[in-house]
Order: sequence, then structure tokens, then C-alpha cells
Amino acid sequence: MLTATDRIAAVTDTLDLDAIAAAAELLAHAQHAVALAGAGMSKESGIPTFRGEGGLWTRLGEPPLNQYETFAADPRRWWERRLEEAQQPNEFAGALEAAEPNPGHVALAELEAMGVLGHLITQNIDDLHRRAGQRAITEIHGNRHWMRCTACGTRWPRDEITIDPQSLPPHCLESACGGIVKNDTVMFGEPIPFGALLTCERETDQADCFLTIGTSAVVYPAAQYPVDAVRRGVPLIEVNPEETPLSEIASVIVRAPSGEALPRIVAAVRARRAAAGRAP
Repeated sequence: MLTATDRIAAVTDTLDLDAIAAAAELLAHAQHAVALAGAGMSKESGIPTFRGEGGLWTRLGEPPLNQYETFAADPRRWWERRLEEAQQPNEFAGALEAAEPNPGHVALAELEAMGVLGHLITQNIDDLHRRAGQRAITEIHGNRHWMRCTACGTRWPRDEITIDPQSLPPHCLESACGGIVKNDTVMFGEPIPFGALLTCERETDQADCFLTIGTSAVVYPAAQYPVDAVRRGVPLIEVNPEETPLSEIASVIVRAPSGEALPRIVAAVRARRAAAGRAP
């Protein structure tokens, strides 16, 4: 049986330590790094991806592209079906419920606490970043534990909204609004909330270092943000075991899962900042 020391050594042997050092050097000098996280981070917590080998959509087929149109046409019926489906847990729902933040999530939260990571843009809906302690975050595709008004865009934790099966659909808690409420996750065909897009653009404009972590970089507009940063001359760090469309423009590439690479990078950043006399 492998000891803890053996496991650490095994992980170290699989990592490109030069790439780890190069990533840490860029981050140690950053004042406002921005990260884009994708489904690869969730996969390391046991949540199946949608695309690619073994992905839910690869095996089961993609959902209809008119999801939001269906919702908008008959919100009451959509909610009725949602409540029915909630009584029949599926593979994805079960994985989401069982998932816990992994070392990659924790490492990103540590980078934020150190004052290195200024903002995180995540494509994941699983709430694991928040649970790991991330605070400066834009969930560009929503959060499964939140609800959102389709009229004013106000969001609430799911348990603050009472869903009455006899009075569907639920309506906005803001008295002056009265808009229809849906789950916060962005459906196919649904515009990403304008406020989230503005925040992502603003943070990208402020970035002096950009990380992409576990994202395939094929889903827009999220995939555009690191490209925009690089066009401004900002260095890009890619942490991903697979090659992506961003690989050719990355300054540093760490070919490893985030749960292995990010803790090593954070430790190296902390050591560099301490050596420079900066707060660890």
C-alpha cells in the first residue's frame, strides 16, 4: 500500500516542475489575476462532464436547444415537469449532491485569500467553488443552488424561494417586479445575464495574469475572455491535462489535473512571496 509520502512523490513525478515554477513566477508578481474554470475541475470531484469521452451528452445525447423557449412559452408547465423530475433523481443530480470541493478548488480560494487571484469566472454550476471559500466569483452559467428572476435578474439561494405546486410559476420576491422565477442555471437558448457578462468583461480588462483551468475553451462567450486578455499582452497560464484551442497562445502550460497542479503552484507562489518579504 502506498504511504502518503509515496503518493506525493508519485504526483510530483507526473508534474512538469519547470512549468509549475514558471506559473508560480507569473502569479507571484500579479496584482489582479483572473481565472476561468471549466468542467474539468468538477470532474475531479466526481461530476461527469457533458462533452468528450464518457460525457453525459456524448452517451445520452444533447438536450434540446430550445429549452428557454419552452420555458418562456409555458412557465407553469415547465415548473410542473421540474417538480416531477425532482422525484426521480438521475445520474447527474446524484453526482452533484455527493460532490465535495477538491484540492484544486481549495487552492484557488487560497490564491484569492493571498491577494493574487482577483476574480474567478466559472462555467460550473455545482457551487463547489463557493463551498471551498471563493468569494470573488462570477458563475457565468448560473448556480444550481440559486434561483433567479427572469425580469429583474435578482438572485436568491434556493431555500429562500417557496415553491407552491398549487401556485406556479413562482414570482419575484421584489414587490415592484413580479417577474417569473426560474432556476439560476442558464438554459440552452437563454441569454447569459447581462450583469454577469459585464462583470466578466470588466475583470478581464483588469487582469494582469490569466489562468484557464480544466476548460475545453470551446464554449463562448467564456472562451473569449482569455483570448481578449492575451491580445492585451497579458500572460496566460493553462492548467489542463488535455490540449485546447488556447494552448497555442498560452505562456505557460501545466499538463496536469487541477487538483494535482494548483496546490503545487500555490505553494510555490507562497514561497516566492515570502522570499520577497510579501504577505504569504
